[in-house]
Amino acid sequence: MIQNKYKLAVIGGDARQLIAAARLTAGGYDVTLYGFGGETAASAPPIVDSLCCTECNTAMHELLANAADGTVSDCGIVCETAEEAVRGSLAVILPLPMSGDNNRISMPLGGSGTLTLTEIVGIMASCGVKLVCGGKISRGFSEMCSARGIEVFDYYERDEFAIANAIPTAEGAIEIAMRELPTTLDGSSALVIGYGRIGKVLSRLLSRLGVTVTASARKPADLAWIRADGHSAAHTEKLASLLDTNRFDMIFNTVPHTVLGESELAKLSSGTLIVDLASKPGGVDISAADRLGRNVIWALSLPGKVAPVTSGRIIADTILGCLKKYGGDG
Repeated sequence: MIQNKYKLAVIGGDARQLIAAARLTAGGYDVTLYGFGGETAASAPPIVDSLCCTECNTAMHELLANAADGTVSDCGIVCETAEEAVRGSLAVILPLPMSGDNNRISMPLGGSGTLTLTEIVGIMASCGVKLVCGGKISRGFSEMCSARGIEVFDYYERDEFAIANAIPTAEGAIEIAMRELPTTLDGSSALVIGYGRIGKVLSRLLSRLGVTVTASARKPADLAWIRADGHSAAHTEKLASLLDTNRFDMIFNTVPHTVLGESELAKLSSGTLIVDLASKPGGVDISAADRLGRNVIWALSLPGKVAPVTSGRIIADTILGCLKKYGGDG
């Protein structure tokens, strides 16, 4: 094991954070944990963040259940208080999302315990911590930290995190299609709306499975890339006319604002599967979809749901990159 003199405190989160903690420990850091153990971690099946995993495999359940014993050998030392975990740390690691209500740290594995954002900022300041890493950090939390001289690193906003996360997101979307469609993917047709990181990876994987892919974008450069990658190209702002003349077995949206409104949805057959991969507010008019009887699955946070181990490793690797600038080796 690499030897490293620095300590990191992992506060709250679900299975991904334990996996991240294990990877940080393997990197030579002394890792302490708070917000794990207790009744929730010992329960079966383990309850995890609704924005992350909805279920865990047997190996993951055993890992979580072990947290109730006080020490998870591959992850770190479970502390009884947040102050104990944070004291002496180079940085504090918060979950993804950091908070579900913009008030309390997300701690689905912590039993009945709670820790507010204000409390963790106060603890970090009193312990001299100068860096906090978290996912989907709110502006208000960032301002509280700045006022106390604490630098904020939002790993969710980093390109290296988003690019790595595109693979489990795309695989999770394909898993949904395989489960929901009454036919094989081979020989079917798909529309992928948006050709960013996820759209690129998803289009490529679908094509390799024998799916005829049409991808949409707004920028001329992205449209050119779609064609260069061997897919049919469409303009996102002209989806209504595209759907007038084309039938798709499945539609995947990656654009985080409404692109499938009532006029577009009305042109689809009732058997078309729509998988919305966009973050809130999403890209599908859900009310219109309900009225029209369209099959829409809003698949949020797929990496944590379908591949929590991979997702946890991605979180850790992104944080390790950040720590290099703080002399923490990384």
